[in-house]
Amino acid sequence: MADIRLHLEQSLLHNITTMPNELATMAVREDAKHGNTTFPIEVYPSVVEDNYPVYYKNHWHQEAEIIFVEKGSLTVNINSQSIVLNADCFYILPCKLAHSLVKSGKSVMWFMVFNPEMIRLAYYDPMLTKILDALQDTSLQIKPISSKKSKYFEEEKRCYNTIRELVYAKNLTERLLVKAKLTELLVYLYQDGVFNHTEVNTSLEQVRAQKFKELISWIQDHHSGPLSIEDAASRMNFSNAYFCRFFKQITHMSFTEFVNDYRLTQACDDIMQGTKAIADIAADHGFDNESYFFRLFKKKYGVTPLKYRKQS
Repeated sequence: MADIRLHLEQSLLHNITTMPNELATMAVREDAKHGNTTFPIEVYPSVVEDNYPVYYKNHWHQEAEIIFVEKGSLTVNINSQSIVLNADCFYILPCKLAHSLVKSGKSVMWFMVFNPEMIRLAYYDPMLTKILDALQDTSLQIKPISSKKSKYFEEEKRCYNTIRELVYAKNLTERLLVKAKLTELLVYLYQDGVFNHTEVNTSLEQVRAQKFKELISWIQDHHSGPLSIEDAASRMNFSNAYFCRFFKQITHMSFTEFVNDYRLTQACDDIMQGTKAIADIAADHGFDNESYFFRLFKKKYGVTPLKYRKQS
């Protein structure tokens, strides 16, 4: 099967790699547009044909997501919890829930990202309202998994496959069918007990999750200046040692690796878009040592900054 990860992993997240122990950049908020204002839904395929795991670093988006693991396995990391999903199964992520993913080698899976409001009815329906409200409440964890052992799993697969086939249709009739099938899919998931959610996050975990989002935004906003572990740890109210362990568990990177990786990505954009001196771009993005910047850049992109500019 052809590797069709590019549509999702390059144009959507820009943060994918198939090499072990090497992670690309992370944006805690994913700003990619999924569909459009009148039809806010996309289904992204991902096929991994080699044996290397694939990493999505910690991110969140405004939309909800329904993941279908068709082959292989997927690890979902939310806060400090990890859930391993094996084929065949569906997994639901509510809106604005920060998460990272690790896909096994030789896997096939699908990522449906959508705005739940696209199927809200003009007239009040208590069941649909309960479902849509659950999709937008990260303080309640949905029982997120429906597997092939679930009663309505085959019906769920049928709905999901129809959506997948028609999601890029321009025909208004087919788009309406997508909305109908999405509603049907959510109802089947509801009947399988997926929306029998319970409060599992303690208030402390919720505070930490929010503080972590704020920390990533702080790093992004201040990446051009000095950033220290001490400052970052104090923002989380952690000791330096605990912060380093916590940050590595969430992002799969050390704090320094993450900061440098984000700086490199921002510098890369400037290198591609202009003619400004490379040394000035490095300084603009927090690299005081030019040779250190060149070394990290070549390690990440495989070429020097100047060669990268010429190839762009």
